[in-house]
Amino acid sequence: MRRMLLKRVPVRYVLIIAYGILLLGLMYVQIAQYRQYRRLSTQYNQITGNSVEKLSLLINLRRGSDYVQTNVLHLLLTKDAEELAATRKIIQQEVERNDTKMREFEQLVTAPEEKRWFDSLLQYRRQNNAVHVRFINKVMDDNFNTARQFYLDSLHLSFENMQRTNSQLAAFVKDSANHQKQMLNNTIAADNTTMLEVGGLIVLLLLAMGIAVIRTLQKMKESYFQLAESEAKYRFLAQHTNEIINCCDASGKILFANQAFKEKLGYDDADIARLTIPEILDENSLHTFNPDLRPEVDGTIIKNIQKTYKTKSGQKLYVEGSIIIDYKNRKCVVAEAFFNDVTAKKLLEQQLIASEAKYRSIFELSPLPMLAYDANSHQILQVNRAAILHYGFTETEWCVKKITDIIQEEYLPDALQILKHMQQYAAPYGGFMKHITKNGQVIEVEIRGVPFEYEGIPARLVTMLDVTERNQMENRLSKAILDTQEQERFQISAELHDNVNQILTGAVFSLGLLNKTEMDSNRKEAVESAHKYISMAIEAIRKISHRLAPPSFNLVDFSDSMQMLLNSINIDRKYQIEFAYNIPLETKMKEDVMLNIYRILQEQLNNIHKYAAATRIEVSLNIEAGWAELYIADNGQGFDMHAPRTGIGLRNIERRAALFSGYCHIQSSPGNGCSVKVLLPV
Repeated sequence: MRRMLLKRVPVRYVLIIAYGILLLGLMYVQIAQYRQYRRLSTQYNQITGNSVEKLSLLINLRRGSDYVQTNVLHLLLTKDAEELAATRKIIQQEVERNDTKMREFEQLVTAPEEKRWFDSLLQYRRQNNAVHVRFINKVMDDNFNTARQFYLDSLHLSFENMQRTNSQLAAFVKDSANHQKQMLNNTIAADNTTMLEVGGLIVLLLLAMGIAVIRTLQKMKESYFQLAESEAKYRFLAQHTNEIINCCDASGKILFANQAFKEKLGYDDADIARLTIPEILDENSLHTFNPDLRPEVDGTIIKNIQKTYKTKSGQKLYVEGSIIIDYKNRKCVVAEAFFNDVTAKKLLEQQLIASEAKYRSIFELSPLPMLAYDANSHQILQVNRAAILHYGFTETEWCVKKITDIIQEEYLPDALQILKHMQQYAAPYGGFMKHITKNGQVIEVEIRGVPFEYEGIPARLVTMLDVTERNQMENRLSKAILDTQEQERFQISAELHDNVNQILTGAVFSLGLLNKTEMDSNRKEAVESAHKYISMAIEAIRKISHRLAPPSFNLVDFSDSMQMLLNSINIDRKYQIEFAYNIPLETKMKEDVMLNIYRILQEQLNNIHKYAAATRIEVSLNIEAGWAELYIADNGQGFDMHAPRTGIGLRNIERRAALFSGYCHIQSSPGNGCSVKVLLPV
C-alpha cells in the first residue's frame, strides 16, 4: 500500500516537500546555534563574575590582614592604655570582618584544587589569629620586650605564610578562570565550525534541490509534450491497428472503438453509440463481463481473456487478449480491451478436435493391434483394444513398457538401430519383427509406423499385423521349393556327371586312339586341341556338378565340407581366410540344418567374390544354448544399409534363416566391410 501511495505522489511534490524540510532544518540549526551562544555566554559571565568576586574577596582579605598587621605594629609602638584598648578593639573587629569574608569565599569554592588552597589559607589564618591573641595578651600585660620578641619569632612568620597562601590562591583562581574561559572559547569555536559545516551542507542541499526542482519542472514540461505526442501516436495506432480495441465504463457503455472493431463486427458509429458490451457478447461469454474483479488494485491487467462477440450479421467472432481495468474509490471507472481475432484458429481447433475424435474412433475400433510410443524415450503412450486382446497385457501394463520390451532379444540390436534412424529422420517405416506376448509366445509381426504428434510430444503410431501363421505357411512352401530345387540340382548334377561326362570321356578316349595313328602335323595339332578342350569341359562340368549337388555329410565331415567350400574360391590365394569350427564331436546336427548352413555360406562367399573387393574373410561356426551361430565377415568396401537393395543374395540368406525359424543380422557401412550373423535352432 505504501509503495502504491509513493507511486501516486508526483515527483515535483516530493522535491518541494524535501526543499521545505531542508529550510526548516536550516532554521532549526540557526535557532540551536543561538541557544548555544546564550548558554555559553551565561556560563562565561558566571565564570567571570565568580572569579572577580573571589579575587575581590582575596584582595579585601589581604588588605584586612595588612590592616591588622599595621595595628599590631602600632601596639608595639604605643604605651597609652586607652590607645592600646582602642587598637585592640580595632584588631578584633578587623579579624571578625576577615572571618566573614572567608566564609563568603568558602561558599564560592567549587573545584577540589581550589578547596585545598582555601583550606591551607584558612589554617594559616587560624594560626595567625591564635598568635595575635597571645601577642595582644603579652602587650596588655606590659611585656613589650617579650611581645616584641614574640612578634619577630612567630607572628611575622605566620603573617608571611598567610599572605603567601593568599597570593597563591588568588593566582589559582585567576588561572582556573582563564582555563574555563579558554575551554568555553574552544567549545564556542568548535560549535561555530560544526554549525557552519551543517549550515553549509544544508545550503548546498538547498541549492541542489533547487536545481533539481528546476530541472524536474523542465522535464515535466518536456514529458508533457512527449505525452501529448505519444497520446496522439497511440490514438493513431489504436485506430489503424489490426488489433480489436474498445473502451467501456462500468455499465458496459462503449466509450471508444477503433476501426478494426467496427470492421470486424460490422457496426457503425451510430450503432456503437447506443450499444453496450453485454449486448454484443455471445450468450456463452456474458458471464465473463465482470468489471469488479479486483477493486483494490488500480490498473488491473487481466490476461488470456477469451470472448465471443456477435457481429451485426449474427455471426460469431472469437477473440483473445487482455483487459485493463481502472478503479477510482474502489469502483470501476473504465475498462480497456485489447483483442486479436482468433476465429480461424478457433475453427481450426474445432476441426482438430473432430479429427482427433475420428482418429480415436479408428484407433480404438481397429481390428489390428495399434500403439503409440514416444519417439525419444520409446515409452508406450497408448494402445488400442486389439493390442490388449492379442498380446494379453492390460492397458496399465502396456503403458509402463517401452516398445523395446516386446521385441525378441535376437532382434533388439537391429530394432535399436531402426528406432535411432527413425528418430533422426522421422520417416514412415515398414518391416518385420518378432514380438513376445504376455504368455511368452513369440509371434512374427509386420509393422507399419508413421510419425505424428501426441499431446505436444513427437511420437509414432504403429500398426502390428500378426503374420506368424502366414510366414509358417510360406516357410513350409519355401522349404518344399528348396527341397525340390536341391533334388533338381542333384538330378542335374548326376546327369552331368554320369551321362555328359561319360560321353565326353569316351570322346577323349577316341581322340587318344586317333592321336596314335599316322597323321600330318595339322591334323595332329587339331586332335590335340580337341583333346585339351574336351578335358577342360570335363573339369568344368565336374565343378558345376559339385556345386549343384550337396556334399554327402555322412561321408565327409561337415568342417571339411566348409573348408573345401572356402578353398574353392581361394584357388589363386586372393584372400586371407580365417576359419574356426567350434562344434563338439558329440554334437549331431540335422542334415537339413547343415545343408542350410552350407548354402548360406556358399551364397555369402559368392557375394564377397562378386562385390566386396575384400582381401580378408573370417568364418566361424559355434553352437550355444541350442542355437547354431554362423558368422561371416570381410574387410571389403561395404554398403549403405539404408539404401535400396538391388541384389537377391542377402535376401536369400535372410529367407533361408527364416525358413528354419532362425535369425539373420547383417551389419555394414561404406568402407567398413560387411558381417553376417545367422542363428539357427539345432
